[in-house]
Amino acid sequence: MTYGLWAVSAALLVLAFIAVRDKGDPAGAWVVGGVVLCSAIPFTAGHLVTRHDPSNLVGPWLTAAGANIILQMAHGTWAEALAEPPSGLVASAELLNLTQGIWMGWFLPFAMVLLLFPDGRPADTWGRRTAIALPALVVAFNLLLAIAPGPLTPPLPDWPRPFGTHWIGYACIPVLIAFYAALVAAALSTRRRYRAADTDLERSRLRWMFLSCLSVPATILLCWAGYLLTGTPIIALGGLVAMNVAIPTATLIAMLRHDLYDVDKALVATAAYSTLAFGVVASYAVLSAVIGRALGGDSATAAVISTVIVMIALLPARSVLLRVLGRRLHPRRERGVEAVRSLVTAVHAGDDQPERLEQVLRDGLRDPGLRVGYQRPGSTTFVDVDQSPVPVQGSTPITLAGNVVGVIRPGDGGAGIPDEVAREAGLLTESVRLRGELSEALAAVEASRRRLLSAGYEERRRLEMDLHDGAQQRLVSLGMRLRVAQHRAAGGDGPDLDALVDGAVDELSLAVAELRQIAHGLRPSCLDDGLAPALESLTRSSALPLEVTYSADDLPDHVSLTAYYVASEGVANAVKHAAASRVAVDVRQEESVVHVAVRDDGRGGARLTPGSGLAMLSDRVNALGGRLTVSSEPRGGTSLEAVIPCAS
Repeated sequence: MTYGLWAVSAALLVLAFIAVRDKGDPAGAWVVGGVVLCSAIPFTAGHLVTRHDPSNLVGPWLTAAGANIILQMAHGTWAEALAEPPSGLVASAELLNLTQGIWMGWFLPFAMVLLLFPDGRPADTWGRRTAIALPALVVAFNLLLAIAPGPLTPPLPDWPRPFGTHWIGYACIPVLIAFYAALVAAALSTRRRYRAADTDLERSRLRWMFLSCLSVPATILLCWAGYLLTGTPIIALGGLVAMNVAIPTATLIAMLRHDLYDVDKALVATAAYSTLAFGVVASYAVLSAVIGRALGGDSATAAVISTVIVMIALLPARSVLLRVLGRRLHPRRERGVEAVRSLVTAVHAGDDQPERLEQVLRDGLRDPGLRVGYQRPGSTTFVDVDQSPVPVQGSTPITLAGNVVGVIRPGDGGAGIPDEVAREAGLLTESVRLRGELSEALAAVEASRRRLLSAGYEERRRLEMDLHDGAQQRLVSLGMRLRVAQHRAAGGDGPDLDALVDGAVDELSLAVAELRQIAHGLRPSCLDDGLAPALESLTRSSALPLEVTYSADDLPDHVSLTAYYVASEGVANAVKHAAASRVAVDVRQEESVVHVAVRDDGRGGARLTPGSGLAMLSDRVNALGGRLTVSSEPRGGTSLEAVIPCAS
């Protein structure tokens, strides 16, 4: 069917050029070209819709709308050429009489599109009756007009009437009225289908058609206004152009890209500015008449005063109309915005929590599957308040000060989230995100504090045991031996002083050695000469080849101690667990921080798990305001890196 319409359009285009040539009008070719350009919109829309769904009749009817533009142009130019004799064009009086109502072709295809959208079938009984009545009324009107008394329509009013005339031809007037009524019914069918829609997605598509269908009754009103004011339908030309652009464009967007633009915003703006334009014209006419009667019909003052009054009234009227129509035509957006604002008020009053944003939006937008995601710090992923991931695909971003802080994702089959709702939720989303970050930070600090306390208790118990079982026992034993020697000397049994002193010195030496060992666990004595020599001592005690590179100034004692522990722990882990063949330690200072890196070529797999030595080391580094990272891929070796502030 579509290809047939293209072939007919091509034939009509040829006839139009023949008529233009017959007229001898050089500008006629440009007119034909302009008409062809105008027909490109419905032709393109019809082609794309047909390709999208070949069985849908909406596509062929859109193509028919494009063919109609060329038909109107071909019919008009042929009639004009015949009206300027001598003309060599072939003419048929019968065909001319039967096509006086050809102008109805402007409306019929678009009315059928409105009736059949979106699935190619009328929505209900009224729709089916209207779809049958429209072409029937077109045929009836042309048949009755062919026998109606009076001259033919210009430009050939004096052409013969081969079918004769009869008073029954006046029945074309009620048929015309019925045709107008059927056009209005076709436009209203979109509204009926919208009310019967089951999903927000279907309603969103139908709102596009509801926006465009307003051009049909608007064009009819312009036709009536043109006949009343000028006696011709020339005023309706703007409505015809709007209809030939609006309906194909809206149909194409609704069927293929319904989310291309916020249709509700366009609907509100169209209704508001249309009402405003009508109000301005009506107000200006009334004011001009009243003031003109008072000041004189030819007074320029009346026009100036009327203009000033209308312009002053226009400023508040625009905002009022947008607000009122926004509530009436876009209740979903208003409900969402109002729900967010109510939550903001409750949060400020201390009566609610910002974490309830998701539930509030679900209730306000009537979408039980809606989810709100908050951006995690240092990441591009989004999670809800329960830390479950929220996909970005299909979500509406929430921005604050130009930065994306969250997303709102509609439920499956749900309509898109209005931009105003997402914008209104910006502060609440940022509040939830910051509160979540703070909670995570506090939890991490609390866990670190517990680990440090536990480590402190463990270290104290170890020291107590080492002192009790080691040096303390030796010193107690030494004291008892000296006391025994004292008692023996008092009883006249003098002890061997050399052996006693030698034994006491040996015991004291052992006790001192044990105390030094214990003290080394608190602060390695090798750090007395600085961090670099301490790291060199690791090369002597390491069971693996160890390469040390050092480039740093004198560091504070607490920084050197922490850096040494990082290097020592990294080397020990490589020796005990990594099955490595070599280890490298690199310490370098960059401005106010020290970087400590320990890398091995072992089997990898190291992790920062709670309670492990690496976790305790991370707590030690974090206590200085630094950070410890572990990178350990399987069979890729382990890299332990610490960044420690060293500013004085």
